[in-house]
Amino acid sequence: MITVEGGCHCGLVRYEVTLPSAEVRVDDCDCSICSMTGYLHLIVPETDFRLTEGRRDTTTYRFGTGVAQHIFCTQCGIKSFYRPRSHPGHISVNYRCLDEGHGLEARIVKFDGQNHPGAVV
Repeated sequence: MITVEGGCHCGLVRYEVTLPSAEVRVDDCDCSICSMTGYLHLIVPETDFRLTEGRRDTTTYRFGTGVAQHIFCTQCGIKSFYRPRSHPGHISVNYRCLDEGHGLEARIVKFDGQNHPGAVV
């Protein structure tokens, strides 16, 4: 098991993620919001994610089906994690928001978010 940390740009929102190994799959989604923001998804079970700081420093945005909860820092506007519609019971951590030196080896896989059921493009 390996634990990595990350958060938003200003540091108000911080979290820890526990992973079974340093080799991880990261999804590069082409839906409207992910392609505009350059979000890279490291999807983990909700039980392996722990928000350590910033619970009161976030705001949530929903669009399309309204199921996904896009969570942003109220100070800097960065979405460092969110609750995806595509993976109920999981958290999607933005791989680009992990602290430097995390030691993970990412295999980046294209994800067709434009054609995912209920997608808004």
